[in-house]
Amino acid sequence: MVQEEIRRGPWTEQEDLQLVFYVKLFGDRRWDFLAKVSGLKRTGKSCRLRWVNYLNPDLKRGKMTPQEERLVLELHSKWGNRWSRIARKIPGRTDNEIKNYWRTHMRKKAQEQRKKATSISPSSSFSNCSSSSSITREENERNFYDTGGIEQLQVEEQKKDNDQEQAGESMKVYSMDEIWKDIELLEENETINKSIMGSISPLWDYCADPMWKDFDWSTFR
Repeated sequence: MVQEEIRRGPWTEQEDLQLVFYVKLFGDRRWDFLAKVSGLKRTGKSCRLRWVNYLNPDLKRGKMTPQEERLVLELHSKWGNRWSRIARKIPGRTDNEIKNYWRTHMRKKAQEQRKKATSISPSSSFSNCSSSSSITREENERNFYDTGGIEQLQVEEQKKDNDQEQAGESMKVYSMDEIWKDIELLEENETINKSIMGSISPLWDYCADPMWKDFDWSTFR
């Protein structure tokens, strides 16, 4: 059995009409079967590509609209060069058409947009940071003076100094010589007090009437 020769090269108008007829008859699937029953000496892959890229009546012709370009830019930044997946989100446009349009018209535009984004973002972040820091500094200065900041600061510093002084006195360490001096001073004071009390005459020595000397003072105890 002689194998039929597979036709290659450009499609003719007669082949296009024949393929359209059989696609309408059996649907746009099972391309190997369509290539065989249609009598076209083409492979199933060649028939599919011819239909998808040129003969499908739902295909859009002409330049892409601004809405389609924005969608291509968005999807390409998300999925990269996955043209078949991008084409499924843009009805009427094929993956091959989108790929060619990207490479000839949109690649340069996408690169320019990325450059603008990288050049604007650092300056904007710096301006936002500087403005927020200046606002915070102004609010702090306003709060400081509105609440009597200078007087309040002086009071707090005086209180802090007093607390440190009291803490220093409570933590003071006395030497043994100072302790013995304090003990000797207490003993001397006690001796002086005893001598003073001993030199004071009893109450009745100051009374003119002698009868007070014989009075029993124990009754008042």
